[in-house]
Parts: sequence; structure tokens; C-alpha cells
Amino acid sequence: MVPGDEQALFGLDETGLAVFRAAAGHHRATIEMLADRAGLPVEKVTAEVDRLAGRGLLRKIDEGWEAQDPSIALYVEHAMRERALEQREATLSAQRTALYRSRLLSDYVAGRRRPDNVEGVAALLDPHQVWVQIAELVENATTQIGFLLSGPTPPRPAAVDMLQGLARAAGRGVRVASVWTPDQVTAARALGGGRLPAVGWVRQSPLVPMRVMIVDGREAVLPVDPDDLGQGALLVRAPGPLAVISDLVERVHKEAQPLNGPRPAADGSEQARRGAVLALLAQGHTDQAVADRLGITPRTVRRDVADLYVQHGVTSRFQLGAITARLGLLPPPRR
Repeated sequence: MVPGDEQALFGLDETGLAVFRAAAGHHRATIEMLADRAGLPVEKVTAEVDRLAGRGLLRKIDEGWEAQDPSIALYVEHAMRERALEQREATLSAQRTALYRSRLLSDYVAGRRRPDNVEGVAALLDPHQVWVQIAELVENATTQIGFLLSGPTPPRPAAVDMLQGLARAAGRGVRVASVWTPDQVTAARALGGGRLPAVGWVRQSPLVPMRVMIVDGREAVLPVDPDDLGQGALLVRAPGPLAVISDLVERVHKEAQPLNGPRPAADGSEQARRGAVLALLAQGHTDQAVADRLGITPRTVRRDVADLYVQHGVTSRFQLGAITARLGLLPPPRR
């Protein structure tokens, strides 16, 4: 390993490397011993020891200093950085959600009064505003969301925000009906580790005519160019265009094929387990009781329930119970 590579690992200069090597070659060395072995002034070694200890490379034992395994120290340092990054990402995600709920973007767009906006009919969104506007509409939906998803896959942050927002909307009782092209389904599953989140009544078709979303029958986002969101989009509020968009979404949804499940294929044991979960939940068992009966974890039960939501196009356990009755999985009444 060349010196530059060594220094890149922990940000150590030649002094730091010399002090660490001195400690590594002597069991519980004092500051004076380290200074002697490294050929450096005591004051300089003292400052360097503090820095090395802060990086997890040295540990004080009694009156001496013990070198620590640098591979473990590097792992810990990377783990701390990853944890800090996860915390920052969680904070940013929470702030984005708060932005969407505030409807600040809608207020901003409405207040610009651009000459290319037709008041009360449509507003032109800049390309960077499109995904924020979509996320804002989803976050504030109260009754229904209908959308068609085709064309290029969204940027990862936008896709994550959209999926999480749709799952929250479905969870609070908003009816979500959508049609995705197969490549969009594949991309969404990849984001979810091979699973499509419970985002309502999802269907797929290779013939989705364009990308569009309508929320609560009051607002819709329509791209200027169906194949390129870089051209911006229209935020539509006029009743006439909204009726046309709503009819388009409903017609495409009706003609599309429902997804058979959250993954391309589930083996027989998975299907059998989900059927058993469905039947036991319909009989009034809790998640824990179902898990105990089937020898699985409550987390697996919840995952199966999410899969069943997607498979049957429902958004609540009450609706899932109705499906159970229709499938004949309810136990016969006691006589």
C-alpha cells in the first residue's frame, strides 16, 4: 500500500501513521514511549494520540495506549457515516412530506400569474416543479387518486416520494386506482426490494397512452410532452378537461390487466400461506395469533396482508374481509 492510500483511509498524515505504528509495535505504551519510538516531540505525540483515539485507532488502558484493529475501526467509521447519512435522509424525507402537505408549491404557482397560465383552467409547471406538485396532490388527497404511469421511469427520489405518498393515501382510505406499464412496475418493485408497496388498485398494460394523474376530481397533472417531463406539465383545474382526463383514466384502468401479486411469481407455498393468513384473519385472529398458528413471524403476516392488498386491489382489512367471504374462505356458521 502506498502512503497516499494509507492516509486516505483515516485522514492520517505521516505523524499519525508513525504514532499508530509505534503503538502497534508496543503493548500499552506511554506517551513518552510512543514519542521515543516515533522520534517525535512529546507535545506532538500527545495531540496525535487524542486524534487517533477519537478515530477508534487507540484505546487507553491503565497508563498506556493500546493500538486497535484498524479494520474494525474502519468498519465502525463507515457504519457511523452510513447511520448519519440515513438520519439526514430521514430528515430530508420528513421535510419533503411537510412541504407537500403545506401546499406551498400550489400557492407559489397560483401567485405567479404567468402569462402562459389560464386562471382557473390550467397553470404551467416548470420541469423541476412537476414531481413536487404530484407529491403534493397525493399527500393532500382525501377521496380518490387515479393515474396512468408510462414513459421514462421517474428519478429515484421522486419515485420513492410518490410510492410512499400513495401508500399513505391508501392507508388513510383514499381510493387509489392506477395503470402502469410493465417497465414501471418492474422499476417500482426494484425500489421496494422486489415488492410493490400497497399503493391501491394497481393494473398494468403495455398500452398506457400517456402519463397523467387526477386527484379528488378537482386537479390533474398533464405533461406537455407525454414522453418528456423535461418539457414541464399542466396543472389542470377546469371541469371540462378534468372530466376528459377522469374518463381516460377509468377507461384505461378497466381495459388493463390486474396484477396477480406483488411479485412476478409466487411459489405454491407462498400462495398457500397467504390463503391461510386471509382465512385466519377473517375468523378474527390477531396478527400474533395468526403467526403462532402458522409458525411464522407477525412481520411475515403483515407483509402477506400488504401483498394481498395489492393482489385483490383493496386498501383496508375490511375490504380484504369482503374478498375472503367472496372466495368462500370464511368458516361455516355454528349451528
